Amino acid sequence: MKTKFSRMLTLILAFVVQLTLAQEKTVSGIVSDENSLPLPGATIIVQGTTNGTSSDFDGNYSITANAGDVLVYSFVGYATKLITVGASNTINVSLDADNALDEVVVIGSASGKSTKELSFSIGQVKNELLENVPATNIAGALQGKISGISVSPTGGQPGSDVSIQLRTANSLATGQQPLIIVDGVILEGGLSDINTEDVERIEVAKGAAGASLYGSRASNGVIQIFTKRGKGNDKVSVTYRSEIGWKDVSDRYDLATTHRFKMTADGSAFDLTSGSREVDADGLSDNLYPSNIVFDYQDEIFNRGIFNTHYASVTGGGEKARYLFSYQRLQDEGIIALVEDYRRDNFRLNLDNNISDKISLKTSFFYSNSNRDGSLGGGIAGTNPLFEALITEPIYDWHAANEEDGSPYNFDANTFDPNLYNPLYQLANQDKIEKRNRFLGNVSLDYKVLPWLKLNGAYSIDFENNTFEDYIPKGYLSASPDGQAQNIGFLQRSNFNGRAQNIRLNSLITKSFGAEDEFNLNLRLSYLHERYANEFNNAEGYNLAVSGIRSLDNIAGGPTVSSATQEILTDSYFAVADFDYKKKYIFSGVIRREGSSLFGPDTRWANYFRTSVAYRLTEDFEIPGVQEFKLRGSYGTAGIRPTYEMRFETFNLQNGSPTKATLGNNQLKPAKTGELELGINIDFLDKFSFEFNYVKAKTEDQILRVPLSASTGFGAQWRNAGEIDATTYEASLNYDIIQNNNFSWNLGVVWDKSEQKISRLDVPAYLTGPGTQETTLFRIEQGQNFGAMFGNIYIRDLADLPAGSNASNFVVNEFGYVVDAATRSTPVKKVDSSGNEFFTMGDITPDFRMAFNTTLKYKNLALYALVDWKQGGDIYNKTKQWLYRDGRHTDITSGLPYNFFQGLYNTNLASSAFVEDGTFVKLRELSLYYTLNSKALGNIGNFIDTVKLGFIGRNLITITDYSGFDPDITNQPESNRANLTSRDTDGIGSDVNTPGGDPNVFKVDNFPYPSTKTYSFSVQLTF
Repeated sequence: MKTKFSRMLTLILAFVVQLTLAQEKTVSGIVSDENSLPLPGATIIVQGTTNGTSSDFDGNYSITANAGDVLVYSFVGYATKLITVGASNTINVSLDADNALDEVVVIGSASGKSTKELSFSIGQVKNELLENVPATNIAGALQGKISGISVSPTGGQPGSDVSIQLRTANSLATGQQPLIIVDGVILEGGLSDINTEDVERIEVAKGAAGASLYGSRASNGVIQIFTKRGKGNDKVSVTYRSEIGWKDVSDRYDLATTHRFKMTADGSAFDLTSGSREVDADGLSDNLYPSNIVFDYQDEIFNRGIFNTHYASVTGGGEKARYLFSYQRLQDEGIIALVEDYRRDNFRLNLDNNISDKISLKTSFFYSNSNRDGSLGGGIAGTNPLFEALITEPIYDWHAANEEDGSPYNFDANTFDPNLYNPLYQLANQDKIEKRNRFLGNVSLDYKVLPWLKLNGAYSIDFENNTFEDYIPKGYLSASPDGQAQNIGFLQRSNFNGRAQNIRLNSLITKSFGAEDEFNLNLRLSYLHERYANEFNNAEGYNLAVSGIRSLDNIAGGPTVSSATQEILTDSYFAVADFDYKKKYIFSGVIRREGSSLFGPDTRWANYFRTSVAYRLTEDFEIPGVQEFKLRGSYGTAGIRPTYEMRFETFNLQNGSPTKATLGNNQLKPAKTGELELGINIDFLDKFSFEFNYVKAKTEDQILRVPLSASTGFGAQWRNAGEIDATTYEASLNYDIIQNNNFSWNLGVVWDKSEQKISRLDVPAYLTGPGTQETTLFRIEQGQNFGAMFGNIYIRDLADLPAGSNASNFVVNEFGYVVDAATRSTPVKKVDSSGNEFFTMGDITPDFRMAFNTTLKYKNLALYALVDWKQGGDIYNKTKQWLYRDGRHTDITSGLPYNFFQGLYNTNLASSAFVEDGTFVKLRELSLYYTLNSKALGNIGNFIDTVKLGFIGRNLITITDYSGFDPDITNQPESNRANLTSRDTDGIGSDVNTPGGDPNVFKVDNFPYPSTKTYSFSVQLTF
């Protein structure tokens, strides 16, 4: 009986095992997105087990599972899908983009993470927004799309770079520019070479809390740019885009057409009885000019400029290799007459190679070549035709021939003011040529040692070569730009080479553990070596021996030669860990130790860290109507490096004789920002996404030039000597108003408010900003806001009269100023009880910034608009101050005495009369596109996939009370690196602390290259 039972039990067990084995099978298929494109690297796991695999480059996968098992399909940026294994051995899965997940970011983390899982704030601009209105400079595309960012061109001339400020100003003397990384390349040069069409997305860490990973270069934030790459779908795709349009100056000055000088009895000429012009007895600027023709020289210098771009890209590849090749050409005439076009040619090659299952190689190469007319800045003297166009009285014919040689543009037509010249003569006869070559390269090798361990090594380079030539021919008539060159000529040639090389080594550990893999860890350990070297050479001289020969050998007596070299070495070691429990309790930490030759020998190493946490409430609690609710807190530190020459003992060389300049400092260390960031993220009603951040930052050890006593023999020393406290509030809202197959409407809103105050200053208060020392007006003083304007205030209320004044002797005139009652021409300054006449009279800090972007799509039609709003924030209108001096501003003709306006002019000293509210609302971007697909194209659709036709506008409308050209003010064109003369080879002023006239801090309207509004048409073809 026992034997029979044993046999029966054996048969039953064998049947069970056979049944079990029969249920286990291999399941295979393809993982794709909603557009049927394969998703390489998608994860497939048997739920509740460690049995898993990933899809290949074609989305193919295979996995062993039993009938009834649940397969979990996931891919970053897509909604996870669960499918139960049935009878079929083939399961093809289409994953939908996770709208709640929204975005995946890389910046500041150990590896790519969804925004849901971030514990600090990161801004992102995706390709869809960039493509609506492609910017010629990629930095300009950020304005109005991310909260807490301010973008200003450093000069409106085509090819000029852009100044960017993230959140608040953190540095008193070294600028606010963030660190910029493009495809792994840390940039030393600017962004003016990068074209928008290549960019896939931009990620922005706006402060130390998110950017601590990047150490002593990250206090001002980090911008990381990722360009497009091949898709690996075994299909070759070709895109061609062309845009052509025109640009006009945004606005013009309304200038005076009458004057204050005595006329002859019949009014046909100036009264020159005394030998020169005299002011009319009534002192009013109401006399007509003697000429029947009154010129507006703005018509002479402003052109309607044509610009065009052509862009083509080819992408393709398969499982083993993917590629993207692109070319873009930009040509822009600008708006200033007689200035040569700006031309830029860009080439890009991005390659991805799977060498084996474990080894992959990723490369990015970019080359840019550009040519620009340098006539509007730099060299021995910059040309500013706008100054002469606005200041010169409108009675001279600039197109008349020169009596000396018959050449056009009479240079000395202005007989009443010999200090003013005809700028058209200079533009026509002086040649300034800037040429720039830029190469960016990155090579990255990944080795997957184990499923949970990846090693990576990368090398990157940013190489730039800038050349500059300034040529004034022999026989040049004018004393402008340089009287020394008049008649004898001038030649300057300079060359700048800069090479930034970086080596990175990384190890990435990715592990999930726990009973249900509820704990997740990403740990990256890294080493970074930075090496930057540059060389500058300049040769120049007057007195050309032979006319028409542009050779340094043609300089009689030989040229003056100068040169400068720099080399900077930095080593960094850092670790970043991202940890979470069930993706609802989230932690991130960073530790970085960094040593640089820029730091003093006694303070060679600096440490940085970040710790951040987040809690996703909606993973634990169901809140009606709320899909995601996350609380965040982060604290991090980051630094600001000294510039090259700051820690060294420096001398000025003149005629071979050295004189002491600055004393070296072995204790100099980077400034350090500590930033606390608290924030929330809420997604609700399946339509809204909201983010709010409160940020408190303190930047210690400000790097300032401290004056020294004469006994040291040196004028100053760079020291760590101050602090800035800053507060920022940021909010952003995205609203999917309508979403269906035929019609969609989206609205995005960003808002921010910031302020920064100098909480400690270890040097005496001083004035700084653009311009010379006697005309700077921004006061750096403990307790003051950074950006406060300081000068004479002209009172507007009799109650503010100085103590002891008799109010009956004064009145308030038509312009609202208190003046003496007898002459009505002397405005009264504010004076306190101690006799002080200088006060805080304005502040550049806006009350808030806000922007709205909206996209409406109906079938094949798409309309996009971006409205930018800045409320408050003062501008100093230096242009208006000059026009008051010379009687050219239209205010002069208002019926008040000319001497009244001369009083407000204040002998070129800072005056409250020229502090204006910079509030504006601007239609910054507008586009309208219509797309035809291959079906609508008929026979043409056999080889063309889509045709996209568009109208594009930029800066079309500005609503403001500001009286200048544009309240979105820029400073004078920047000096090109290749355009530094022997008079200033380090680019740092020798007398005052200055952040280089940073336009995001020092809003001074001083005859800038005006902003432009543009209209264009585009066509895009895809094959």
